[in-house]
Amino acid sequence: MKNLLLLLTIIPFLAFSQAPEIPKIDFQSNTEEKNRYVELFGLNDADALVVRLAYSILPDIEPESNYIVYLNNGKVRRYRINESAQPMASTKIKRIRVKKKKYSEYWAFLNLCASEGKFNIDQSQLATLGEKANSWKNAISGGQTYTFGLYQGENYTEYKSFLPSMFTDEEYPGFEDKRKLIYVMEGFKTLTED
Repeated sequence: MKNLLLLLTIIPFLAFSQAPEIPKIDFQSNTEEKNRYVELFGLNDADALVVRLAYSILPDIEPESNYIVYLNNGKVRRYRINESAQPMASTKIKRIRVKKKKYSEYWAFLNLCASEGKFNIDQSQLATLGEKANSWKNAISGGQTYTFGLYQGENYTEYKSFLPSMFTDEEYPGFEDKRKLIYVMEGFKTLTED
């Protein structure tokens, strides 16, 4: 009798709970090649969504990138790639465990960003600094470049901006897009901080 009561209690939860779905994202570009991260991370899900976060103080080298992978079965994985500035050094890939109880937080933030259009950023506005900021260009050294990417199947979107947090006041052109980039990147970064 106890087992039957327990079974009748659990069945409704199992029947109505389903794996989260990757939301529809308007990607900026596509390629003829499949998502390279599927092979790199050894994923069985070719249609997984990969989110990339990188911060760099060097213009063309991102020494460390963090990746969040949303799988179509509702699971979430994380990876970190360390790349050396030395051409002969090997790239190091590390898988980072995500606790199952945190999956819902990852999915909730992804869905929030997709539903509120936070991924719709104008890359040309990220590079615009305006007249006032042009005087800063020569004075700023050692600023951080933000890189954010979304990859799924043959579709992808990549955004890059130098020191966006410094130019988010309304007096700078593109401040809305810089604010979106910071919001999205800091939100995903917060999820990865255990």
